[in-house]
Amino acid sequence: MKKGVQFLKDILPAIVLALTTSFMFLIFEPISLYANNINDFWFDLYDMLPLLIPKFFLYALILFVALLICYFIATKLLKKITIYYVILSIVFCLFLITYIQGNFLAGSLPGVNGEVFNWRQYKAESITSVILWIVVFGVSLLLIKKFKVKKYVSFITPVTCAIFVMLLLSFTSSLLTTNALEDKFTSKSTFDYYNQVSKNRNFFIFLVDAIDSRSFDKLLQDNPDYQSTFKDFTYYQDTVSYYPYTRDSIPYIFSQIPNHNETDFSEYSEKAFASSSIIKTLNDDHYNMFFYDNDIIMGADTASIFKNMSNSTTINDKNFYTEILRYDLYKYLPYPLKGKAHIEDLNFWLSELEEGHADFDWHDKANYDIYNNEELEIVDDNVFHFIHLEGAHIWFNLDENLNPIDRTVGTYSQKQIATFKTIKAYLDRLKSANVYNNASIVILADHGYKDGVWEYDYINNRFNPILYIKGVNETHSKMHRSDKPISFEDFGDAFNDLYNGKSSTELFSNINSPRDRTIIYYVWNKEDHMIEEIQTGKAWDETTIIETGNVFDR
Repeated sequence: MKKGVQFLKDILPAIVLALTTSFMFLIFEPISLYANNINDFWFDLYDMLPLLIPKFFLYALILFVALLICYFIATKLLKKITIYYVILSIVFCLFLITYIQGNFLAGSLPGVNGEVFNWRQYKAESITSVILWIVVFGVSLLLIKKFKVKKYVSFITPVTCAIFVMLLLSFTSSLLTTNALEDKFTSKSTFDYYNQVSKNRNFFIFLVDAIDSRSFDKLLQDNPDYQSTFKDFTYYQDTVSYYPYTRDSIPYIFSQIPNHNETDFSEYSEKAFASSSIIKTLNDDHYNMFFYDNDIIMGADTASIFKNMSNSTTINDKNFYTEILRYDLYKYLPYPLKGKAHIEDLNFWLSELEEGHADFDWHDKANYDIYNNEELEIVDDNVFHFIHLEGAHIWFNLDENLNPIDRTVGTYSQKQIATFKTIKAYLDRLKSANVYNNASIVILADHGYKDGVWEYDYINNRFNPILYIKGVNETHSKMHRSDKPISFEDFGDAFNDLYNGKSSTELFSNINSPRDRTIIYYVWNKEDHMIEEIQTGKAWDETTIIETGNVFDR
């Protein structure tokens, strides 16, 4: 009986450590991540749980069995239980270090937005990580020396249980103070019908991310051969975007309804798309409607309009667990080792859909290859396409000919040329299929991007995106340039005018200079604090931006 009781005492710390460690990595962290970033996931909590819970028990069992094997080796083969106590103490120290690193020393972690991190810049944080290791192991050695290793092991269970309770309380708070427990309608773009165009009327909005108007125009000026691609378009060089980032820009482009942080973003986005005049007009006119974007939130009614949208919640298990692992490593590894996580972006938007479907891929190279190698399907019905490509968004991982290159040496200029060639390939295949003339085409960016600059705390330079427009049967001998002070708030009328057959030179007829244009400033990943500003001068002039005093917090 005494042997059985002693066995339970010896093995209880292993059980508690195994369960708490697995809970921290496979329940607490992924669900907290979801709760605090709901809109970055196309699935909801109830889709995640069937994947997480089995893995939680599996990895807890694996860790427990590993410690149990150590116990039997120490007691049965080596006849020295002290060896097991030492191993248990080391595992506990590693767990404690990991817990502190991920929950108390993660405040200075860079945001996961696709940028390549230079972890060498985090010298102070790296020193802190090293000190943490020294302190935890040093204190443990002192305690072992004073109380002996068996007594030290007796502390493991209560300390680990206390940490589990703290994790559980934080976890519960995240669930109760967010919308994480709500069922969420999910929709996702597929490549379905991507090559479908109409022999009658087409309306295309082709959005290339993060293309700055002036630097792209300089690219065209420096390469005369490029200019003919846009000869039938009007270039509105003085265009101001409403937001500095994609999340809010696209719903606003379609609706001209601003997000002022009154509600959760998903509620705003659903309302914006549901209120879109151009979507309603085209749908009422029985256009075949298609929306291609790798990261979009819209309500069920609006999503049902677009034939390529899927609400499948079949998750690619391998990709899901890979992303969870990468995030855990990014959060919990010591700073000198965080580069091993390769966490520049998270790909939870990649999924395994129903058989016969393929996720839409926004990368320039994937679409460039389609434009050059796949034929268009010509149909009688009128067609609308919205296509959102990565454009010159970071990473700068393509050369001028769309060959993959090391993103640490690529440049914004190279990525812009790759974007231009993708646009050209898109337009060339419309011309080859004889559907270019019957198409209204809007080529724009969702926001600008100052050449070579990515500054989180000063981003007014991001408000001058490209805007090129061509109407149905519109031809020019060369590209028109317009100095009209355009804002994204003007798109509702412009889209409807294009639908009604107006040329690009007839748009924005009621807009004159000078003009004040509203913009909303916020720092990436801190969208809950928005500052309203007014551009009183040219779109690219940072010195003519003034604050209105209006702040929108949530």
